[in-house]
Amino acid sequence: MLKLIIVYEIAFVLFWNILYQSNSGIENWFQEKILSAIFTVFSTMFLGFSVLYLVYITLKISGISDKLKSIKDPRKS
Repeated sequence: MLKLIIVYEIAFVLFWNILYQSNSGIENWFQEKILSAIFTVFSTMFLGFSVLYLVYITLKISGISDKLKSIKDPRKS
């Protein structure tokens, strides 16, 4: 689960960096409405985490995660 959180955080940081660098008007929006910006960042993080957790729980309940764990790793002999 920790690896999943770390991967999600890296993806989120990359997403916001791309958004920030690609849109020149976002700098002014961050400066003028900092509380709205903070709310947007945290709500996006929470929404993404909720979706990932929902997928994780669905895989666990349906039994697919057990099947995925039973697959042998081809890198190990």
